[in-house]
Amino acid sequence: MTAFLDLLDFIFAWGYTFAFFWIIRTFIPLRANLLLKITAFFVCGYLADSIIYANDAGSLFGTMAGFFAFVLIFYRVTFMEKLSVLLVFYPALIAINYLMLDIGGRIFKAMTHATYEETLVSPELTLISTEIHTFSLFLRLLFWVGAWLVLRRFLSRITSHLTLRMWLIVDMLILASFVAIFTILYFMPEDTLISYPICGASIFSSFGCMYLASYICDSMQTAYRAQELQMQKDYYKDRIRDEERVRRIYHDMKNHLLILENQPGGRRDTPDRKQTTGTDLRL
Repeated sequence: MTAFLDLLDFIFAWGYTFAFFWIIRTFIPLRANLLLKITAFFVCGYLADSIIYANDAGSLFGTMAGFFAFVLIFYRVTFMEKLSVLLVFYPALIAINYLMLDIGGRIFKAMTHATYEETLVSPELTLISTEIHTFSLFLRLLFWVGAWLVLRRFLSRITSHLTLRMWLIVDMLILASFVAIFTILYFMPEDTLISYPICGASIFSSFGCMYLASYICDSMQTAYRAQELQMQKDYYKDRIRDEERVRRIYHDMKNHLLILENQPGGRRDTPDRKQTTGTDLRL
């Protein structure tokens, strides 16, 4: 049974890694080198499965530094976009990992009332702990798969349309969530349940900022299309005015020629004048 659960842990962990890796891959493009892409996937697996403890500066700072280095090395976008990836995904990453770890520990204690030392020497308690851990990994996998299904329509069109100013706006909005989740986990009070609402708000803010960035992109595209349509409308108006001007000039010239032809000595009298001149010569 334990071996089967270990196999499920392996599948769920790498499935979660793939889901998290693919969300970032949809958001910003990887470098073109195939070896770098493969390396990026395995590095992402290490970062995505990082264990976050309360009041532990090493896990918080280490995960943040490693994640930012991961984005800097393996992705080919501007520095501002890479910073935005850190600010958007890091709060959700550590919030989910911490919640799964802490909730799993609470469930285990509520079911067994056992200490950590008792778990190590009891096969039955070890099995229960493994089952809870496997279920936590499964829930985490479902969360990131669901996040990708919801956000896939928005992620791919964000980076190609946002300007530097728009990125700054998104970063300033998500910075509050970034600071909040980092602060509450680093200065965790004795009652860890207090951190749960902040973790949930950080996850919501991260995904909300993705939606906001997508909405800004759509608004910018709509404004560009409206501007292009207005330019086309102005162009065709100018063309119509030019054509009307040419028609008026043509009509005026035609009337002027008709007036000239109807005057004495005009073009219509020319044949008679030639005939008269020829008669005079014969006489």
